[in-house]
Amino acid sequence: MKIVASADIGKLGTKEGLAVTYNWKWYYNIPSVILWVILFGAIILTKANRNPRTLLIILPLLAVNLIWFGFVKLLNFPSLTIMQFNLLFNSLTVGITLLWLLAHKLGNRNRFITFLLALIIMIVISIIGQATNGKFSEQTIIFLSFIIVLSLAVLISFVLAGWRCRTNYNGLRFILWLALWSIIASLAAMMIFMVFAWIVQRPPINMLKSILLQVLIMGLVTGLLLYAINLPFMILAFYSPFFRERFYACLRLKSMPTTAAQADADRPGEQNPDPGTSEKSNSV
Repeated sequence: MKIVASADIGKLGTKEGLAVTYNWKWYYNIPSVILWVILFGAIILTKANRNPRTLLIILPLLAVNLIWFGFVKLLNFPSLTIMQFNLLFNSLTVGITLLWLLAHKLGNRNRFITFLLALIIMIVISIIGQATNGKFSEQTIIFLSFIIVLSLAVLISFVLAGWRCRTNYNGLRFILWLALWSIIASLAAMMIFMVFAWIVQRPPINMLKSILLQVLIMGLVTGLLLYAINLPFMILAFYSPFFRERFYACLRLKSMPTTAAQADADRPGEQNPDPGTSEKSNSV
């Protein structure tokens, strides 16, 4: 590959520099696909995932990537910023997808253990994602901390949405609470991230007001984006018995239906035909 720098200097013509030759090897692309190899491995190497229904997970993956593509085009990020945020997005998306693929192993445990294991998985994926960047700097630490607080926000929003639905669960109620808690958890995550970034970078104190405003805007935008990423996976869980069973296993609310008929009635916009049957659910 030859790279030539040029500048338009008006009527004087185009000024070009000397060509620089850069040798590109095919294996330079390997780090960028490691996350997706891990995801593919979770499908192939896990016995419970060797099922054609597991491939339905591709649908929300495609949906969230389309959402991200539109989001990036809308904001028109600089190319370097796009690369950094693409890495962040891929780490977060692969982490969430991996949780759905391993939910059968995470569920039906002590709730704290389930939460802790889910957080560890997302942190490990975040570290691997940053490691594929091939660089380690102050910026790497900040981005890694950003992904970790976002992962924490995702999990906490699910926990709090489940808490609000513990005695009266249906799909629509859950996703509405998930939207609210995604925004609140993201605002809290941005505050934690701001404190950490402040310690690392030590900006002037007179920038505090502008930083707080940025945190508020970033928290709202990030909360909506996290919800938009989670929503396609939730829709899959509502309409696929295969993934719905895993979702129920992880959340384990007393008001969740226990029969196939009740589960079908649990889709968003539909009410349980017999509210009294919710009392016959499994204990936490």
